[in-house]
Amino acid sequence: MENSEVEENPRRPFLKFLKWIIIPFSIAYLISVKIDQAELSPYVTYTFKQHCEQDGYPYEEYSVTTDDGYILSLYRIPGKNKNPGPPVLLVHGLSNSAHCFILNQCTTPPAFRLADENYDVWLGNNRGSHLSREHTKLDPNSHEYWDWSVAEVIEYDLPPLVKFVKEKTGYEKIGIFSHSQGSGAVLWMLSLYPEMKNDVAIAILSATPGGISKPESLYINLLASSLVHNIFDLLGMKIWSDWTDDLSFAKFIATFPTISSWIGSDVFDMSLHGGNKELHLPVYVHRIRGGTSIKNLKFMRQYQVNSSTKPYLYDYGKEGNLKKYGKETPPTVDFKKCQTPLAVMNGKYDLVVPQKDSILLKESLNQDMLVFYKDDYEQDHGGFLMSCNMSYFDDVIRLFKSHLKLK
Repeated sequence: MENSEVEENPRRPFLKFLKWIIIPFSIAYLISVKIDQAELSPYVTYTFKQHCEQDGYPYEEYSVTTDDGYILSLYRIPGKNKNPGPPVLLVHGLSNSAHCFILNQCTTPPAFRLADENYDVWLGNNRGSHLSREHTKLDPNSHEYWDWSVAEVIEYDLPPLVKFVKEKTGYEKIGIFSHSQGSGAVLWMLSLYPEMKNDVAIAILSATPGGISKPESLYINLLASSLVHNIFDLLGMKIWSDWTDDLSFAKFIATFPTISSWIGSDVFDMSLHGGNKELHLPVYVHRIRGGTSIKNLKFMRQYQVNSSTKPYLYDYGKEGNLKKYGKETPPTVDFKKCQTPLAVMNGKYDLVVPQKDSILLKESLNQDMLVFYKDDYEQDHGGFLMSCNMSYFDDVIRLFKSHLKLK
């Protein structure tokens, strides 16, 4: 009897094996179908212009060429009135673009709020952003094109953007509102070139990293790890977090809202309390990416592994520093040299710029120029752009009203 049972099921082990192949593949197929059928908000695929037009805001586009040949796109939202008020330049952060200032789906985003207040809003796109990827000589696919960090943004990108806005609007001074690495870049620019006090009436820095950064963000610390940078070098990578027209990730986010929350919180340091995760987060994750250089990430890493107590320019090593700067160590940056009024706005839930870093930054500033400081807003890092509660922006408007004057 036992022998006959064995003989009747000679293929049973094979069928078991086959079952554990078919089941996972079937589940994966069903999940992929579900993801592919996900419905996305039309805002996911809007261009900057389409988004402005859809929400009823005028739009203009310009280009500015830097001294080292990078061609930057510069957007303008001149307010809803015929006679716009004082100009404000918005400066985005690491691997973002001007999109980040209009994306908020939960309430009025920063750029539109300023336009509603009749400010003349200008939004720059740093070199390397998918919206500023032209050069007078270099091929954007070449390693030479990507041989830059935020140090070059500070030296070559920001000053001509400021000058262009001044010349186009006829104002003596402009205001600046910035976020994340953009805030750090603005602070460095104003400290390295204190004469820009003649161009900038006030700089409002949100989610502001200082020269010394010890973030608590898992994502940022991973990006700064030696393992990740060894992989970058091994693969010869030159660009990070580039924009793509592929909607797969956006659809994945829309399909799995719980995972969406984790990604929003852990990767973007952005909690969507009160927002529609399925509709809003796909818009953010798809359009906020603009691309940045691996060298920019290496610069960020230098601050997390170096014990220096002062911010400094890109460290090329002794020989490289001698060639670049004429000495073995990179120049340091003294924030006390800034002669432009500053406002610093940080959040108590920010893992990228924790409060202890914010306090160190405050102590390093020229106190005579620090006209406003608050590090306990109910915000995380991304919340300064995407939060459903943007009440902190009332302080932004108040500061601009007190420092920016009509012609």
